Amino acid sequence: MNNLTIAEDLLSQVKLPKDILIRQFVEKDFPSVQRLYEKEGWMTFIERSDEGLEAWKNSTITLVAVEGELVVGLVRALTDGKITTYIAEIIVDINYRAKDIGKALIDVCHNLYPHTRLDLLSTEGADKFYERNKFRKTTGFRKSYY
Repeated sequence: MNNLTIAEDLLSQVKLPKDILIRQFVEKDFPSVQRLYEKEGWMTFIERSDEGLEAWKNSTITLVAVEGELVVGLVRALTDGKITTYIAEIIVDINYRAKDIGKALIDVCHNLYPHTRLDLLSTEGADKFYERNKFRKTTGFRKSYY
């Protein structure tokens, strides 16, 4: 069973605001995904567009939250399916925050692989969101080669 089928089955288990839908990312979403990255100041997916699209295509979990045709949130994650699911990026448009969209994206990730832990690196200012969603703070590091 692929992630798209699993995600559709599990969506009934998450609470979403009216008119918001979580669905599998498709390639035509990429410009909208890039817009969310750009709004956050995360320029890698803008500056390295071709590689960014390939990263999305090669990731285990690629979901977008949409209102009509407008992409208002995203999550991209990788997993070994047994121990760890790593959330590479999760973004909710600033105009759609505090509506449980981020929580719903996390819940779908967890429901897809319920026996794995969720790991992520967070930007400053997002701590309270993750603490409300029962994440515990750990130390992390990143080394970039570009």
